[in-house]
Amino acid sequence: MKFSFESEHTTLKYKLLKYFKKNSGHQRQSHTQQDARIDEGFHQQKSNNTSCPSLITTSTCLSATSSSSSTADQIKKIGRTRNLCMKTRPINPPPLQNPDFLHELPVELAYLILSHCDERTIFESTLVSKRWYLLCKDNHLWYQLYQQHHGIVYCHPSNNVINYKYLYERKTQLLGRWKHGDQQMQTIMGHSDSIYCVQFDTKNIVTGSRDRTIKFWNIASQHCYKTLKGHQASVLCLQYDDTILVSGSSDHTLLVWSLITYQPIHCLRGHNSGVLDVCFDEHTIASCSKDATIRIWSRSSGQLLKTLIGHRGPVNAIQFKNSRLVSASGDTVIKLWDLETGQCLRDFVGHAHGLACIRFDGKRIVSGSNDNKIKVWNADTGECVLTCEGHTGLVRSLHFDKDKIVSGSYDQSIRVWDIHTGECLHTFARCHTSWVFDVMFDETKIIR
Repeated sequence: MKFSFESEHTTLKYKLLKYFKKNSGHQRQSHTQQDARIDEGFHQQKSNNTSCPSLITTSTCLSATSSSSSTADQIKKIGRTRNLCMKTRPINPPPLQNPDFLHELPVELAYLILSHCDERTIFESTLVSKRWYLLCKDNHLWYQLYQQHHGIVYCHPSNNVINYKYLYERKTQLLGRWKHGDQQMQTIMGHSDSIYCVQFDTKNIVTGSRDRTIKFWNIASQHCYKTLKGHQASVLCLQYDDTILVSGSSDHTLLVWSLITYQPIHCLRGHNSGVLDVCFDEHTIASCSKDATIRIWSRSSGQLLKTLIGHRGPVNAIQFKNSRLVSASGDTVIKLWDLETGQCLRDFVGHAHGLACIRFDGKRIVSGSNDNKIKVWNADTGECVLTCEGHTGLVRSLHFDKDKIVSGSYDQSIRVWDIHTGECLHTFARCHTSWVFDVMFDETKIIR
């Protein structure tokens, strides 16, 4: 591409393009005294330990992040250069109908230039001319920016036009609050004893408790609108989707509930001790127990399909993805299983004490242990790629996404970790008056 220096308009165009080409890559980088407590969901050593039956919601609904001032200053310099070249004192842009160098610049090229900018730089770019002002407000530009910086927007089809500039600003605020640890706390009370497990979606929170009940809460009103009773002992684990909820209990059974009638569909019997964890997909339900076994059930019929035996201690946590399942045990070993053959594919050895929790996304395994450590493993090679240290008690629960891990511990704290470096980004200390049994998060909140 050639540039002419015959006029002040083309001079400014050349400077803008040269500047953004040079800096585009840079812009993208940018105790209280302990009471007696009981944890039926983790088994390694006997404990005569009641906990505070509360659920804390930490809303991280997330202040805008600061950006590099050098880029904004350069934009201002370009604007000043334009005014000097035109030999005019006012900064006011020319009327839209007047000739402007940006009228000659293809819209696609202008979008390409602006797509390398952050939010503040685009704001400063609105001062260059009225044409730039209109381009910087364009909804399609912010759609491109959102996709480039934050990924694809998933939404339900509707006739409403999405304001991508607003969406981009909200996302930037969310990321800024995760970065700086800004948060507001709310407490929901309702269970009469310890809460062992929790899951939530955009509208509801579902909890299982030592009081033998499962409760459904509306997030907006924080009101409990449904209570399920059916287990004869503590509810230690649960998982639900749009149609069913599966719960496991100290009474050695699993109940499959209809989320239409809120009545049990199946009672799965087979374990001879408490059911410590459960997970399922569209075809299969998997459960693990203090009896050191993992059992695979048919979701549709409730029939026992196979039993996986190999651990030498209680299996405290499981999770599967596609046809592979990972299990964590009090025997300090993580096992990777093939669900189709029932064979153990690999052992992961590295924790010094029993494991309490595990998560698996198909490629990475993240585990928490009684050695107070969190480890990240490569599921294909068995290599431990990262160890996170900082908790002063058993890591009882964890959850992770592509960027971070959130963990809950017997030390009564919640910690947020960088999953790439192992750095502890934030510590929310003493947010509970007892052990943290379960934790889950999305991009706007942490519930524990």
